[in-house]
Amino acid sequence: MMEPEKGSRCILEPIPLDLKKLTRSPAKSRPGKKLHVFLPYDMEVETLIRLPGKSLMKFLCVSKTWSSIIRSQRFVASYYAAKPSRFVVALTNGVSGDPKRLFIFTGDGEEATSSSSTYSLVANLDMTIPSVTLPCGGYKYSSVHGFIACNDVTTFIVCNPSTGQVTTFPCKATGTCLGYDPVGDQFKALTHVTSIFDHMHNPSCFMVHEVITLGGGGGGLVSRSRVTSPYYRPMTVGLCINGFMYYAASVPNQTAETPPTHVFVCFDVRNERILSFITTPKEVLVWKVHTSLIEYKGKLAVVVPTNCLRTGSSFDRFDLWILEDVTKHEWSRQSFQLPLSLPFAFRRSQRMISQGTNKAGEIIFSPTSLPGRAQPFYVFYFNPDTKSTRRVRIHGVADTEEFWSRHGLTGMCCVSFSPQHDDSIAFL
Repeated sequence: MMEPEKGSRCILEPIPLDLKKLTRSPAKSRPGKKLHVFLPYDMEVETLIRLPGKSLMKFLCVSKTWSSIIRSQRFVASYYAAKPSRFVVALTNGVSGDPKRLFIFTGDGEEATSSSSTYSLVANLDMTIPSVTLPCGGYKYSSVHGFIACNDVTTFIVCNPSTGQVTTFPCKATGTCLGYDPVGDQFKALTHVTSIFDHMHNPSCFMVHEVITLGGGGGGLVSRSRVTSPYYRPMTVGLCINGFMYYAASVPNQTAETPPTHVFVCFDVRNERILSFITTPKEVLVWKVHTSLIEYKGKLAVVVPTNCLRTGSSFDRFDLWILEDVTKHEWSRQSFQLPLSLPFAFRRSQRMISQGTNKAGEIIFSPTSLPGRAQPFYVFYFNPDTKSTRRVRIHGVADTEEFWSRHGLTGMCCVSFSPQHDDSIAFL
């Protein structure tokens, strides 16, 4: 049987179960004798691919045959393609929180049940990673091809909720982002080594990046390499779309009197090079470091609240800027009116940002911190076609006093909601 090319997706067709064709030994059952049933190979594969990732991790110990099937590249690719998207909620106890923990919740996100005007989804706690506390505000935990990536100062953490694997490694600077090359089936992390302080001491310096290649099969970190480019100052966390990583940046001009130019940097993950600086209308990055980058129908997009002041409290209108052509640097804009106001104060506990879209094309807004101790956690789904908004409660996300007491949570908790997370049983 031929193996598919690296990075390709394949779905194994279901094999109908025919009990008459199963081989039995011995032919006649006798008292005290065990009945052995041997499944055809394709049927074993079809049975395994229907199971949750955590169950498959337990079945690795059942037999060498099952372990070989589950760990094979063909099965991993088939499993990834066959599973529907889920949502992920990442939660920490804040910068000064004690104890320091990162909680990862997941749940099915496409079938929300309705009760009057509020819909409901259920989240399950999949992982708890100790000694991790991340900053609040607009920070988003990245969901990249089945893995969750986040920074804890200069430590980069990559975990897989389906397998329970956690990989950590040191970085030379903050702001590391995870990218994925679908052609080479390879994960790479990008770190900006050169800082603004380096540029202040040497205005003619270049921007130095460190590219960290992650291996497969539990190998973790494989190699580190360096990439240079003209100097710029990163403004946002990177977003990986179809093998390219995008993030906002400001490029200083030659004269101090001229304000810096705002652009989007496009990094080619496969070839490890800065592909281009994408010129951007000034309205796109009006909120600078608070800019919300999302993937919209396979393209880079930016959600820009339009009717709240920099110190304002809420917004009920927003612009959706879409990068239509990367080569020509062409953007389009769509303006939308929300049927309700959403908070946008820069105080961490009162800020609602866009976290992406679901498969139905709804633009999703969620808070950057929990509303309070043991309070319901809500996200908002906006449909651009019908111009309607639905409020969705995510049950199970620190919404009971028992959860707070059991885990020793106090004060403000930072939270991030990723609406589309694909299950993967791959290992780094």
